[in-house]
Parts: sequence; C-alpha cells; structure tokens
Amino acid sequence: MKQLTSLISIIFLIQSLVAQNDLESFEKPNYNIQKTTDGITIDGHLNEGVWKTAEVGSDFWVQSPVDDIPANKKTTFQLTYDDKFVYVGIKCYDSEDYVIQSLKRDQFGDSDDIGVFFDPLNQQSLCYAFGVNALGAQSEALITQNGGDESWDNKWFSAVQQNEDHWSAEFAIPFKTLRFKTGVQEWGIQIVRIEPDANESHTWSRVPRQFEAIDLGYFGTLNWDVAPTKTGTNISLIPYATTSLSQDFDPDKKNGDFKIGGDAKIAITPSLNLDLTANPDFSQVEVDRQVTNLSRFNIFFPERRQFFLENADIFNDFGQFADRPFYSRRIGLDGSGRTVPILFGARLSGNLNKNLRAGFFNMHTQSNDDQAGQNYTAVAFQQRVFKRSAIKGLFLNRQGFDGSESIGGDYGRNAGGEFFYSTEDGKVSFQVGGIKSMKDSISNKNQHLYGRFNYAGQNFRTFLSVQHLSENYFADMGFNGRLVNYNPETNEFVRIAYTQVSNMLDYYYYPTDSKKVNFHWSGLENFVWFNTDGSVNEWYTRLRHFIFFKNTSQLRFRLNNIYTDLIFPFALTENPLPKGEYNQREANIQFNTDQRKLVNLESFIVYGTFFGGKKLTYRGTLNFRKQPWGNFALGIEQNDIWLPEEFGDLHLTLASARVEINFSTNLFWTTFLQFNTQSDNFNINSRLQWRFAPMSDLYLVYTDNYLIDGKFGPKSRAVVLKANYWLTL
Repeated sequence: MKQLTSLISIIFLIQSLVAQNDLESFEKPNYNIQKTTDGITIDGHLNEGVWKTAEVGSDFWVQSPVDDIPANKKTTFQLTYDDKFVYVGIKCYDSEDYVIQSLKRDQFGDSDDIGVFFDPLNQQSLCYAFGVNALGAQSEALITQNGGDESWDNKWFSAVQQNEDHWSAEFAIPFKTLRFKTGVQEWGIQIVRIEPDANESHTWSRVPRQFEAIDLGYFGTLNWDVAPTKTGTNISLIPYATTSLSQDFDPDKKNGDFKIGGDAKIAITPSLNLDLTANPDFSQVEVDRQVTNLSRFNIFFPERRQFFLENADIFNDFGQFADRPFYSRRIGLDGSGRTVPILFGARLSGNLNKNLRAGFFNMHTQSNDDQAGQNYTAVAFQQRVFKRSAIKGLFLNRQGFDGSESIGGDYGRNAGGEFFYSTEDGKVSFQVGGIKSMKDSISNKNQHLYGRFNYAGQNFRTFLSVQHLSENYFADMGFNGRLVNYNPETNEFVRIAYTQVSNMLDYYYYPTDSKKVNFHWSGLENFVWFNTDGSVNEWYTRLRHFIFFKNTSQLRFRLNNIYTDLIFPFALTENPLPKGEYNQREANIQFNTDQRKLVNLESFIVYGTFFGGKKLTYRGTLNFRKQPWGNFALGIEQNDIWLPEEFGDLHLTLASARVEINFSTNLFWTTFLQFNTQSDNFNINSRLQWRFAPMSDLYLVYTDNYLIDGKFGPKSRAVVLKANYWLTL
C-alpha cells in the first residue's frame, strides 16, 4: 500500500499548486422577451411585424480558440412567444461560401450552424438545444453537466433563408416540447454560432475556452414579461407498425413477422413527463460500429435507442469512467447485442420542483430459451444544492419472472448515492459516491466506492480519480468491464476485486502570434489498477503532445508504457500467453487533415512491444464530401502482432465503408459495410429514412451478415419496413 499512498500524495500536491490560479469572472447578459399577438409564418424571412419591434440580442464573443475578443462576424437574434410557441429569429452575417457537412439531422457543430439553448429551470443541470445549419438541417439535443445527447428527438419547426450578406433562421418551439416549471420568470439561455471558415465558435454569453461553448454555468438570462404557464393537455401518441423478413442460414430458417406497438408521452406537469411503451421495436436504430478488441475485457457501447434517452442522466450519472451501475443496453439486448423482446415499459422523469429532479423506470422483457423474463426497475433523484452541486441517490432492481410469478433468489439490486460539488465558475469540482449490490446469499465485499477531483484552468487542467470495486459487487443493470476475468486454464470466469487510481496533468499553450497553430496540448496520464494486497496489476502511463491548427487539422504524438501482471493466461491466440509480468512500450502518431475540405484524411499508426512480442497498428479513414448531399468514407484498421514462436502471430483486419446520401433535409439513405476478421463477420446495413411529417418516419432497413473465415458465405439476412407517426393531442 506504500506505492498507492505515495502516488496519491504526489498527485494531491501537484493539484494543490495548479489550483491556485484564479479564473476571471465573465459577466452574463440578459434578454427580455415579450409576448406577441402577431401571426408568425415559419419561413425564415423574419418579415413579420414583431421582428421589427422585439429586442435584439447581439455582441457575440469568440469562445474558441480564444475567449477574450468580440466575434468579427455579426450575429443577431430575437425572441417572442404566444400561447403555444417560443419563436426565435436569427441572422448570421456571412458570405454564401458555407461549409455544410451534411443535410442529415443531429450534426450540429460540423457546419455553419446556429443554435439556441434553453435552461427552463435556470438550475444549470439540464437544457434543451435546437439548432440548424445554413441549409436548414435540424439538430436537437439534451445537454447536462456531463455533456450532450443528440439522440434525443422532439417536435419543433424551423426554416432558413439565404440572403446577399447573411442567412436567417426562424424557429417555432412548442412549449409542450420544453419541460419547464410554472411560475419561473427567469430562464437560462445561450446562443451558439459555429463558424467553420475561421475554425471558431461564437457565443452570446461569454464562456471560458477551457469549457464547452454549451457549458450550463455560463448561460445568460432570459427574462419573461410573464412567467410561462401550462399550455393545456400535453399528450403525444407515437404508434408504429413493422413488418420484416429474416433468414438464418445455419440452420436454414426463414421468418416473417409483423409487429405493432407504440409509445406515449404524457406531461404530468410542464416539467415532469411520463413515458409509456408497449411492445417497442428498435429495428431502425443504426448498427453499432465494430471495433478490434486486443484487451482482456469487454467494450462499452453507447445507447442509441430513443426511449431510453430523455432525462437519461438522472439514472446514468453514477460511477466512474465506464464502470456504471446503470447501463440501459442491459435492457432488451443480450451480451452479444441481440434483441430480447421488451413487453412494456414506463418512465416518469423530470423536475418535482426547481431544485429536485427525479426518475422512475420499469421495463419487462419476454422470456426465451436462454433466460427467464426479466423485470427492471430504477429509481433515482438529483437534489441541487448551492449553485452547481447536487446530492444524488439511486436504487436498481432486476427480478427474474416465470410468467407472472417472480423467481425466488433470481434478483440483483443496487443502492447508493453520490455528492457532487462544483464551484460556481466550474473550474473546481469533486464527487464522492458509493454503490452497494445485493444478491441472494451475498452480504459482504459488495461495494463500489469512488471519488474524483477536477481542476479546469485556462492553462493547467487535471483530475484525480479513485475507485474500488469489491469482488462480490454485481451490477445486473450496469456495466463493468474489468471485474470479471477469464481463466483459459479452467474455462472459468473469476471475479477479482481491484482499486483504480487515475490521474491526468495537462498544459495548454495558446500562441498569440502564430499564423497556423491555435493551441498546443501537452499532458501526462496515469491509470493504475491495484490488487487487494496493494500490488500493481496494471499501470498505464501516457505522455502526449497535440497540436491543433487553425485550419482544423490536428497532429498528435503519444508515448505509452503499459506494465501488466497477468493473473491468468491471456487467450489472445490459440495458445494463451502465460501469466506473469510484462512491460510494454509503444509510440504512436496521429494526423487529421483539414476537416473543412471536400476530401480529408484521418490517419493513425502505433508501433511497440506487446506481451513479449511486437505490435504494429495502423488505421486510416478517407472522407469525401459532395456538398451538401453526399458523404463517402473508406476506412481500414490493421493490427499485426508478432509473438514468440510458441504463441503464434495474429493479423486482424477491420475495414469499413460508409455511404450517406441526403436527398433533402427529410430524406436520407445510409449504407454501412464492415469487414471484421476478429469476429469473422462481414456486415452490410443499409437504411432509408423518410421524415414525412414532424417526428414521423418511414424506415426501410436491410442488413446482411457473412462468414469470412474459410469459405465465404451468408450467416443471416433481414429486411425491415417500419412506420411511426407522432400525434400530439
């Protein structure tokens, strides 16, 4: 334990020194919104009378790469409202030489974009984002303290127009789409403009450059003449129908299927929403990108299914890194990503008052040949304290069912809490938390304890994270990639407790006189995993230097050292590598060309030692854009591993191709091909999406899988036609 104590002491000393820097306070602007009785047509022209009288917001600031100069391209915005909608009118002054990466939805940040961000409760924990690019492609997202989720969708309306010296955008956002509290007269608001021509982001309310432009702590204030109130019944019904044909070739089996189901969204209050689902179907969700896994542990994949996304942070924001007690992909998907039918589900989430957010979640899956039916329940809350801090609690329960009867002893439960503290300016924060698991006949060594300190200065940035997972800690509704270890000698999975200590020290340098470089980023990272006796199981150290250029290209250098003490043999090849100590060193370089160009390249190469042998990895993606309607990409990743003779060599190829055709802002065709020798699979996934009405879609999806090892041949094939319609009552 002396090693652990010394490491923590050194890191705390360094952090106490860098934390002495002070961050200047940025004044937050105000905007006064008045009600209108004028009729507004959403066409992007901004020619209604209200736009001649409404207050004008302007005076934008550059947020990145610098944060202390006014934006050199003018942006103005106006807001008004009536009984049903909040209206936004924006003018972005520019030439017509726009950068448009795609007409596809939810691509905010890559093109000439403008977005408005509302924090209806003004509590700096959740906001609703709505944006368009210069040709009208929409984006919407939920933003929390931990980042954004662009998979969230809801109904709103927009239009854009191009003019000689500017482009204009007009939004109509229904009050029913926003979750707000009646009687709150001051909302948080931010306007963000993405200016790819200069590789800049501009914000109306100034944000320090070490934070994202959408940092909730730096929103301005939206002052309502009269606080918004409930707008009547707010119920949305979203029925769907799906028909499919599928074929498995081993054994040869054909299936035809027809399913109906749907969702309902019911606003219990303007800030509290009830989501219901019956027989949900997620066949339209884009396929996961395949990866090459050269580690001994599982890989975390993000959630993509719409039902699980609104207010998901209430349940998700516990734990450290990918070690999470709640991971919604456990519900309705098995360990291989195959569908487990969900019978029904309900989620109640939102704000109970200005400072308290809460969520309740219950879903029930159908039984199959491999497992009994499962019921999943989650309850969580976030109580805001101080300005940007919170006390959080979580309870999870997985219960096996035989028909309508619960199965005794077949359960997994987790309960715990967390305290998160942040200074008002966001530069210093820390969290401490603990989760306990409950299983039949297990009552000890069942905790997940964690803590983290963060400092984000203009130049120095750092974090220190410590967590401990006991050997009997289970997360039946969560994710943990390291607690379970495979022993190839006995063909068993063994649970091994560990303590993880992680630290990063980064320095950012912003040259003031460079014509080519925006900033340099140098850093040192350490990730250490300790056994229960204090000995080191694995120590990963990375020294890096990144250069970010004004033309959006990037050059990255890394030197890595990985010490590993294998507890069990590592079955990477047919003859497993023996347990024992290994020290690996590698160097890599990454270069991305100007992303604004119609043709650009992303490249990466790493070479070094690997478990007593050598490893060469190289990957590259060539992108071609036919603005604005087409995106085409070819990618290759090759891993060549040369081990000592008795263990053999390993050569793994992962190749991909992606074709995206956007016929308009409402009709998209995407085809994704993946060739993966590690999983012995060639996958084709092609999806046509027509948004024929707001939030209403028709999907045609084709997927095909082939064996590639030995004799090339088909494994499975499916064609799905799905339609859903969003009906607001």
